[in-house]
Amino acid sequence: MNIVFLEKRLSDGKFEITIRQGRDELKRLIGRKYTFPEKLVLTGEQREENKDCMKDIITGAFCLQELEGVTYVVKNERGDTIEDYYKSIYDDIEGGVRM
Repeated sequence: MNIVFLEKRLSDGKFEITIRQGRDELKRLIGRKYTFPEKLVLTGEQREENKDCMKDIITGAFCLQELEGVTYVVKNERGDTIEDYYKSIYDDIEGGVRM
């Protein structure tokens, strides 16, 4: 399963992340175990403070760590891939688990 997220900057400076592709499939998979998250909203400060672990935040918020074989991409409103969402706190741990 491939999921496409959209990160949109709101007028109040917050960032809203929603699923643009793969929503129904993900909902079927996690909806039985968890309440399905419609969106993730981060303040500008939260996004900046967590810029080195955005992968962990998005996989946790949307329960992706519970699933195998899931790929995702986060794009902005112009359609550009946002690389911050591939950074994990586990990236720098030698021999650590990588998602």
